[in-house]
Formats: sequence, structure tokens, C-alpha cells
Amino acid sequence: MLEVLSSSGSYRVEAVGTVAEAIESALQASAGAAFVLADATVVSLHPDAFRQAVDPSRLFVIEASEEAKSYSSLEPIIESLIQAGIKRNSTLIVVGGGVLQDIGCFIASVLFRGIAWSLVPSTLLAQCDSCIGSKSSINVGRFKNQLGTFHAPKQVYLVFDLLRTLPHDEIRSGMGEIIKLHLVAGENELARLKTHLAHYAETGEGLGQLVWDALRIKKAFIEQDEFDTGKRNLLNYGHTFGHAYESATQYGIPHGIAVSLGISTATFFSEQLALAPAGAADAIDELLKPWYQPYESVLCGADREAVFAAMKLDKKNTGAAVTCILTRGPGLMEKVALDANAQVADLLAQYYKRIAASAG
Repeated sequence: MLEVLSSSGSYRVEAVGTVAEAIESALQASAGAAFVLADATVVSLHPDAFRQAVDPSRLFVIEASEEAKSYSSLEPIIESLIQAGIKRNSTLIVVGGGVLQDIGCFIASVLFRGIAWSLVPSTLLAQCDSCIGSKSSINVGRFKNQLGTFHAPKQVYLVFDLLRTLPHDEIRSGMGEIIKLHLVAGENELARLKTHLAHYAETGEGLGQLVWDALRIKKAFIEQDEFDTGKRNLLNYGHTFGHAYESATQYGIPHGIAVSLGISTATFFSEQLALAPAGAADAIDELLKPWYQPYESVLCGADREAVFAAMKLDKKNTGAAVTCILTRGPGLMEKVALDANAQVADLLAQYYKRIAASAG
């Protein structure tokens, strides 16, 4: 169990055995009427859990996609909830991965100026990273994560059994965020991670421990900087590039895999700018390649100008510069403003050549 401190009240993250147990626990903890917003895939895999526990008139099932978390897609969901009788003292129980979390958190934060919500994250990426931190992010047109709020959940329920049914790409996507968190935390945490990754590669076991370790690291950052104005910015390591890769490939690269490629890019930039030592990019690629291959081929097929354009529109930018997190080594990340035309365009072209050679 993990307790996360928040200005709006602390919340707990606890592991439970099944989806049914998670839903029932969330329902019992709800002060008023509870409504469930669930990922269609999770519902199809665990129909009995929803059928037995949830009033059908209060169950809202949606397909998880980047299009679903667009601003224009939210109105019909909110309208349906209001028609079903959701009130200010109600609780919204969200069951799904990062997309459902973004949608549910955003709706809960703005509906009646804020209602309670609980979360049952269903993907490795959501369990290891996004389930804590209180953030929601919504797309506007082709611009990713331009709208958002901070709204802490009342409770998070981890069901590790859900990870057994995930496609391999979903596991690799989650690993991107797990690796990022350990890199940002420093050498000791990175060494611990490598031991656990070796155990997982050999046995297929140990995802639960990787999740708890990642959450423990993230908790330390968000409790010091809940609203992402300082130290928490460092958790965006790899994200300026990763988000641009998602956008330029029309989300053909899963988020966490795009983050892995983004970390690879950020480390290459860092080495070329003499922040990181020689060989840093090769070392990081050795760690990351098992988790991003073969998606470097997808990236190579993306228009580099589209990547560059997306980077210039990143929400972390200030003025004309491109703001990204670069590195001097594990635990030594820093925010750097790069000249878009003089630095980013040239280094991005060099990275494309590097990744193309890697893809063979």
C-alpha cells in the first residue's frame, strides 16, 4: 500500500486481487451514488465483474483511443452522465488505462466544479506511472495534451492480474515509463531496475514489484512538486520528443514506446551538446532497444518536418525555444531551452540517421 500526499487530501494506492473486488471496494467507498466509466476492452475481458457489481444504467463503456480523449468527444459522455442522474456528491469510478484516466479525471474535475473519483488502472503504463499525480490531459484537434487539470482521486486500486492479459506492446509501453522513472531517480535505482528487468526477462514474473518501485519513485517527485512547476518537470524526460513522435506518426507508436525513443533522442542530444559523456547514447540504447524495437522503423517512416513542427508546439515551450529535459547521466536531468532552428533541426536530422542505421 502507498499513501500519496496531496493538497486536496491524501489518497491510497492498494493492490486487490480481482477487477470485481476493485469495483466493489470503490462502490463501497463512495459517499453518494457511483457511476462507472470503463474501457470496452476491460469490460469484454471481465464481463461478470461488471454485470454483478454495476447497475447497467450507471455503466458507461467507451473505446480507448486518442480520438476519444479529444475535447469534442467529451460532451456526449458528460451529457450521458447527467441524464443518468450523476450529482455533485456522486463518485465517478474509472476503469481503464491512461486514456480512460485522462477522460475520467478531466470530467470529474470540471463536472459540477469537481466531483470525487476513484481509479482502477488496467495497463502497465497506468499502474506504474499515471495513476498517481492527479493529472488529466485532453487533446485539441491534432495537438496532444493541450488541456488539462489537477484533480486527485480518492483511491487507486491496482489489479496486477489485469497485466496478464495485456498485449506485449502494452507491456513494452509501460516499461518505457518504468525505465524513465528509474533513470531520473539515479544510479542506485537504475541498478535495482536492471536486476528486476533481468529477473522478468528470465521468468516472466515480477511486474508487480516493478510497479511498486516506479510508484515509490514518482511519489517522491509529486509530493515535492504537486502542480509540476519545478522538480516534477524532470519526469518529462523523453516526453518532448516522444509526444512529437506520437503526433507525427498519427499515434502509430504507443505512448510508452514513444517515450523510450524520446529518451534515446534526449540522450543523443545531450551527448552531442556535451552535457552527457561520450558513449551515453549507446549505453541508453542498449537498455531501451528491447522495449522500443521495431518501432524505430515506424519513426523512420515519419516526416521529420512533422516531428519538428510538433516539437515547436509542445506545451512545455516558452517563447520560440524548444524546452526539453536533457541529461548529464542517471539522476542528473535538467531543463534546457534549445534554439529550434539552429540546434533542434540539425540534431534531429542526425538522430534520424542514427536510428535509421539501427533499424537496418
